[in-house]
Amino acid sequence: MKADQPQSKSSVQGEGDYRSAEKYNQKAHDFAESGKVEQAAKEAAPRNAAEKTEMERAEVEGRSHAKGTSGAKQSGPGQPKPEKKAPGIDPLDTPVPEKLSAKKATHKP
Repeated sequence: MKADQPQSKSSVQGEGDYRSAEKYNQKAHDFAESGKVEQAAKEAAPRNAAEKTEMERAEVEGRSHAKGTSGAKQSGPGQPKPEKKAPGIDPLDTPVPEKLSAKKATHKP
C-alpha cells in the first residue's frame, strides 16, 4: 500500500494487525532457524550475581501482573495449570445432559 493512499477501513490494526503478526512470526521463525539462538541466549544471561538477582525480581514482578497468577514465583514456565474438573462437567459447572434413547428423542406431533 502506498503511503499517500488512505488505509482501507476494513484492514485491522492494533492488536489484530494481521500483517504485522505475519511479519513477526516469519522473522521469529527465520531467527530460530538461523542457528544464532544459543549465542543470543548466552549474551542475554546474567553476567554476575547482582544482575541475576535483578532479573529474578523482574520476572516475579512481571508474573505478578499476568492473568491467573497470585504473584508467587511459578515453578515452571508459562501460566499455572487450570484446576482439573471431573468428566461430565463443563467449564461453567453446568451438568452435561445425559444421552437420550431413540425412544425418548423421537418427537411426536
